[in-house]
Amino acid sequence: MNQPKMSQIKLSPKIEKAVEAFHDASMKRMAQANAADEPKAPLFHYTSEKALFSIVESKKFWFTSIYHMDDKEELTFGFNVCRSLLQAAVATGDKLTRMFCEELVDEEDLKKIKTLFEFYSISFGVKDDPQQWANYGDSGRGVALGLAPAFFHPGPFEDPENPKPEEHIFFGKVVYGDEASRLRHSIVINAAIDTIKQAHAAGSIRNGQDAQMFFRHMSAEMMVEILWNCVTTKDSNWSHQNETRLLALNNLKSPHLPVYNADKRPRVEIPQPLLKKSMAEVMVGPNADRAIEERVRQFLDAHGLAHVPVKRAETARRRNI
Repeated sequence: MNQPKMSQIKLSPKIEKAVEAFHDASMKRMAQANAADEPKAPLFHYTSEKALFSIVESKKFWFTSIYHMDDKEELTFGFNVCRSLLQAAVATGDKLTRMFCEELVDEEDLKKIKTLFEFYSISFGVKDDPQQWANYGDSGRGVALGLAPAFFHPGPFEDPENPKPEEHIFFGKVVYGDEASRLRHSIVINAAIDTIKQAHAAGSIRNGQDAQMFFRHMSAEMMVEILWNCVTTKDSNWSHQNETRLLALNNLKSPHLPVYNADKRPRVEIPQPLLKKSMAEVMVGPNADRAIEERVRQFLDAHGLAHVPVKRAETARRRNI
C-alpha cells in the first residue's frame, strides 16, 4: 500500500490552530513594524525624467524583484545573520529546539525560498540626498518624486483590524547593521520555538509524523517574515542610503501578481490610485540641464498637477555626484 505524500497529510486540529496563531502573530509583527516607521515628512523616489513621466501617466510603480537588486549581497547578509542564530539555537537548545532548527541551517535554504516566495521592491529616500542622486537619480541628471507621508500610511494598503502585509503593498524602513538584523530575526526564531514548545507541552504533537508536519508548516510560516527581515535589513556599509521601501509579495506557487521581464529583471507593475493626490514635490537633480524645470512643469500642468512645486536640488553639490 502506497504511503500518502506529506502534502496530502492534514494537520491535526490542535497543530493547525498553533500554526494559524503563529501566522497571525507574524503578520501582526510586520504590520506593527510597518506602522511604527511611518514617515513624518515626504519621501522621495529618485529616477530619470522619462521614468517620472511614465509613472505619472500610468499611475503605476514598477516593483523590482529583490533577487535582482543593486546590492547583490543584501539578502545574503540577512540570511547569514539568521543562520548564525539558528546555529546557536542548535548548539545550546534542548532536544525539541535542535530538532526544529537543524532543518533550517542548510546552506541551500535561500535557494529553496527563492522557489516559493518573491518580494518586489521600490525604494524611497530622504529629500535631496547626494548618494540617492548618484545611485538612482540618473547621476544627478534626473528627478526625485516626493510623496506626502499619508501615501505610506498602512491604511490604504491593508485593513488595520486584520493586517496581512503579504497580500498587499506595505512599507518597510530599512535598518542597518548586524545588531539590528539579529534583533529582528531573533524575535521570529524565538516565537517559532516557543510555539512548538507550547504545542509539545500541551500534548498536541502525538508522534513523529505530527512533528514532521508541524515543523514543515512552521518553517514555511517563518520564512515569509525572515525574508521580509532580510529585505529590510542591510549591512552597515549601506547606511548612507537611509532607505525606505514599498514591498509586495508573490507566492510563486500561486502568484496573484503578474510578473514582467521575468527572464532578465523581474518586476510587477502595481497601480497607485493615491499617487497624484499624494504628490508633494518634484525635485530636479543638481546636474540636470537648464531646461528640465520647464519640461517637468509643463508635463505636470498638462496632467492636472499644477499645484505640485518643481524645485532644483540645493544641498547636493555637483562634486558629490
